[in-house]
Amino acid sequence: MKFLKLIRWQNLIIIALSLYLVRHFLIEPFYKTQFIQLEMSNIDFALFVLTLVLISGAGYIINDIFDVNIDIINKPEKQIIGQHITEERAYLFYYIMNGIAALLAIYIGIKNTSFNLGLILLVPIAVFYFYSLKYKRMFLIGNLAVSFLTGCLILVVWIYEFLIIRKNGIAFAEGFNIFWTITYFVIAYSVFAFLITLIREFIKDTEDVEGDSKWGCTTLPVVVGVENAKKIAAGLAVLGILLVSGFQYFLRNYNMGYYAAVLMIMVQLPFAYLAVIIWRAKDKKDLHYASNFAKICMLLGILTITGVYFSLQP
Repeated sequence: MKFLKLIRWQNLIIIALSLYLVRHFLIEPFYKTQFIQLEMSNIDFALFVLTLVLISGAGYIINDIFDVNIDIINKPEKQIIGQHITEERAYLFYYIMNGIAALLAIYIGIKNTSFNLGLILLVPIAVFYFYSLKYKRMFLIGNLAVSFLTGCLILVVWIYEFLIIRKNGIAFAEGFNIFWTITYFVIAYSVFAFLITLIREFIKDTEDVEGDSKWGCTTLPVVVGVENAKKIAAGLAVLGILLVSGFQYFLRNYNMGYYAAVLMIMVQLPFAYLAVIIWRAKDKKDLHYASNFAKICMLLGILTITGVYFSLQP
């Protein structure tokens, strides 16, 4: 049970769910409008998802290893490494998970296109390590790095599928007309994942400002102050509302009014509430609530992918 908490099993479920939704409720429905099939097999895609889940879980482990001293101050009641799992055992889990992920990534690359494509999946391992070691303590760099990685988790599903289908000349030619459309939708969800992750990063940094400042971390609230950090996070939530509005205008070209309404209910309204609770947060309890609600916003936003599927049904 402590191991599951260490690897943030709830977050890993959201990651796996997101990847499957992008594949089967966004890419595949557009493919079907052109009567083409997904190129990567279901088994290979399951291994693809497992690879990213393992890398993400290992990333949480290495982050906690490097944050042991900070977590003693910020959240001693939730600390796992050093209390329930030794640092040596945590490192062992980290190496095993990344080792399995590396083998799977190389296999998937060779099986479907090339060895080099498999290496793309190994990039997050290095980013997570250096994020935990150094970047997260640097002003904005760590926040942007982890947010960028989150956005790329959505994007990489389409990158792999696109590069694989290019090998099939007939299918590539038949589906060429909808590839740009798929790209627009995938990028939109990648930007959403980036933005909500960045907001949550700022909230968590504000919540953990005491321990971060003591250990020399130059996070946003440490540099600009707690109140200004809250205003920036709330402002990003408002920016999210505006970006979704622009995307809804784009949807007019596809006669997807139902999907636009879903976005308003499941993304814009929660973002508006998120902005309010961040702005009004007075203490760590309020900030923790805002952080958890940001995670709910992430889940709700990802679930709207199902709206693409239903909007494209005849």
